[in-house]
Amino acid sequence: MYLSPEAQRLLDDVRHAQERLIAHVGADEAHRRAFRAVYEALESAVGDLPEGRFDAPLDGAGGWSPARVLVHLAEHDQQVEEASRRGIEHMIEHGLEHARSLWLARLPRDGRVGAG
Repeated sequence: MYLSPEAQRLLDDVRHAQERLIAHVGADEAHRRAFRAVYEALESAVGDLPEGRFDAPLDGAGGWSPARVLVHLAEHDQQVEEASRRGIEHMIEHGLEHARSLWLARLPRDGRVGAG
């Protein structure tokens, strides 16, 4: 799977933010696996995207580009106060929602896999 240098850098930012959050809250193994799953879903969602699509707003992603989604997640996952207040599960769910939006944006406009 190809990741542009920018995609790899932004994914690294997300991973580092997740690692800091995990350490801060003392996440258990289930939460650690969930964050890994979020990261892997994001990585797969942006993998093999043509360079021009990485910075372009996508349908199904709230008009955000994949790059903007990753920047947002890296910033969001640094909000340790929010994690303390709303729970680590909120942070995981938030990441999954964005990974899902990126995946849906990859589908053809009619939403059917394999449609063209």
